[in-house]
Parts: sequence; C-alpha cells; structure tokens
Amino acid sequence: MSKQEELEQQKAELINDLMAVATIMEDYYRFHPANPKQENVVEEYRKLESLKEKIELDLKKLNA
Repeated sequence: MSKQEELEQQKAELINDLMAVATIMEDYYRFHPANPKQENVVEEYRKLESLKEKIELDLKKLNA
C-alpha cells in the first residue's frame, strides 16, 4: 500500500469516527438538561422496555 493510500485510509477512518461520535452526541442531546425539548430518559426507557417485550412476544409467536 502506498503512503498516499495509507493517508487516505487514515482520513476515511477518522471521518467515520467523527461521524459516529457526532451521531452519539446528537442522540444524547435528546436527554441533555440544556436541551429545551429534553426528553425524560426514564419515560423513554419504559417505552423501550415495552417495545422490547412486544418484539420478544412476536418472536415467540413466530417460533410456536
């Protein structure tokens, strides 16, 4: 691999890392106290638990 290809690969990896971090930050901001439209993490967690249980039940029905 040439030096230029190595640099391009490193650049691509760094851009991918940056995008991943930015995505996580955006997701966390939904619950951040400085967000005027802050979501309640406890309520959101309950919704996810309920959704998880429904999916598990649907899977169980498919396997029966």
